[in-house]
This record gives sequence, structure tokens and C-alpha cells, in this order.
Amino acid sequence: MTNAIDPFPWFINKDIEIKVSGRPVNMHIRSSEWSDSWRPLLSRIHDCMLQYPQRMVVGVAGPPAAGKSYFAAQLEWLANKGFVPQSRVKAAPMDGFHLSQDTLMRQKINFRDGTTLTLAQCKGIPETFDVAALRDHLMLLRDTSTELDWPDYDRTVHRVLPRAIKIKKSDNLIIVEGNYLFLDVAPYENFPGFFDLRIYVDCPAPAIISGLVNRHMAGGKTLEESKDWVRRVDLPNARLIERTRTAADLIVKRDQERYIAEIVWQKAAAAKAS
Repeated sequence: MTNAIDPFPWFINKDIEIKVSGRPVNMHIRSSEWSDSWRPLLSRIHDCMLQYPQRMVVGVAGPPAAGKSYFAAQLEWLANKGFVPQSRVKAAPMDGFHLSQDTLMRQKINFRDGTTLTLAQCKGIPETFDVAALRDHLMLLRDTSTELDWPDYDRTVHRVLPRAIKIKKSDNLIIVEGNYLFLDVAPYENFPGFFDLRIYVDCPAPAIISGLVNRHMAGGKTLEESKDWVRRVDLPNARLIERTRTAADLIVKRDQERYIAEIVWQKAAAAKAS
């Protein structure tokens, strides 16, 4: 169905403002990126949707600062502009299921090196999420007979926004994005099975590290505090998440400038929809 996707859309090589985690961000899609990556991917997603006439659920995972939220926001924007024909799409982040700050401050975790920290001191590791609530919401995505409230996360004030996202009965393409969606160990066992299409977003390590440091500094940390957080929390998370890439149907590889350089399909079952 590639012919159904406009080969020369009006926004190519232009800066378009979209919202990523509630913040305005400029999206810029190059003509080569559109023709080589986005257009074939959108066509494949449209073809896959035919297998799920009521609702298709797409999972987007990858290491922190690889561009998952940006990719999900791009996909949501493009689909809502008609570039995934007949889709009514909503993006839903895993970050909305962070435990409350009170809980994070109260609970502690012991590490193998003998250190003990509060969960607030390592926010973002798998233990800092309400996995049971996330599992319940993922299961409810299959029920298209009722509207579903989904929590969002405000990175400016670092808190959960309950019931911020409304998933309507008519929404037939849901994009869930988050670090640990493809984990398959307790308490995340069987998580990959919630998704009809699994997308892993990857990016060169230098771009990820610089993105993480900049993100933490924008959130109020000093340069040294940001570097320490990346070393202590983010990089171990990234190594854990890296092991889940084999569960993905496709890998979206971004380059140093964060444009899509290549899309690699790993699973024949997903690829055959084309």
C-alpha cells in the first residue's frame, strides 16, 4: 500500500512544531528520510492494521534518550494528518505509571555493591514503576467498548498527571512508548505479548549520553549531578533495555543527528504484512 502514502508531502524539509511529552519540539523530516524510511514504515503499519480491524497496539521501546517519545509523537502526528489511512491514533507513555514521589521517597532498594538508595534517588529503574497498573491498562486497551483514561508524565515538574490522556472507543491505533515494554521478567513477564507490532528505537551511544546529560540539566541538575545520574542510573538501565531488542519486530536506527538512518525488520511475521 505504499502508493497510498504521499511521496512528496508538504512538510518535507520544513520545521514543524509538535508536542513531545508536553513540550514543543521542532520536527524536521528530510526527503531521503521520508522516502527511505517513513513512507515504507507508514505503509507497513497501515497493512498491519488490516489484521486488527478493531484496534492495533504498537509498542515503542529503547534506551533512555534514544528518541522513543519523539518517534511516538512523530508517528502520532503523521497518522493524525492522514499518512496512515483510516487511522485514529493516540500515543500513551509508560512514564505515566511512575510511582508517586511519596512512595519513591519512602521505599528503598539494595544494590549488589552494598549501597542502599531510596527509589527517588534512582527514579527510572524498573522498580520505580507501578507495573500492576500498567499491566491492567495494557489489558484494557483490548476493550474497545469503553473510553480509557491513561496517565501522562510532566517532565517539567517531574510528576504524574492522572487521567490526562483519553483513549476513545474509536481510536484504532494506539502507540505505547517506554523503556521496559519488551522486558519479559518479573514483574514485567509477558509484556511483549501485549503489542501487535514492536518497535525498538536505537541511537549512537554518544548522542544518547549527551541527550541524557542535557535532559537532566534542563530538569534542574548541575552538570556533575547529571553526569553522576547518567552513570549510576541511566546507563545500567540502557544495558538492561538493550537485551530486549531481540523481542522487537523492527529496529529504527537513528544517526548522530537523530534522523532515521535505517529501519531493519527482524521478524518475518510482522514483515509479511507488506
